[in-house]
Amino acid sequence: MKQLFFLLFFSSALLASCQQSGAKNAPTEALAAKANAPVISEVLPLEAYKSKMNELGDGRQLIDVRTPEEYNEGHIEGAVNIDFYADDFEQQLQQKLDKGKPVLLYCRSGSRSAQSAEQMKALGFKEMYDLKGGFMAWK
Repeated sequence: MKQLFFLLFFSSALLASCQQSGAKNAPTEALAAKANAPVISEVLPLEAYKSKMNELGDGRQLIDVRTPEEYNEGHIEGAVNIDFYADDFEQQLQQKLDKGKPVLLYCRSGSRSAQSAEQMKALGFKEMYDLKGGFMAWK
């Protein structure tokens, strides 16, 4: 009888520990799924870029990767300047931006912003939209 009681107790304890272990892994599995979510990186023509800006509203991050001099000559309203040529460019991306929010970026003609999008992918950003033709297209 004691052996039967011990066997039932041991089986219940084992079953309970398995259930708790699975519950602890649920958030980890959700994070892993989010980390493996597909990366969105698109180059959009001007009108589609403007539409995306409006669609995302306050949930977006607008980044101008030109030099401070270029930025001061004119920029899209609300854009934050992070100089592509700065020695700490990647650090600034990580410090100033939220990887979980969509990023709209542009440069003068599209080259630096395309390179920036590639660096951002490597840093773990998940959603980026680049203005085709850069600020020259905006004007």
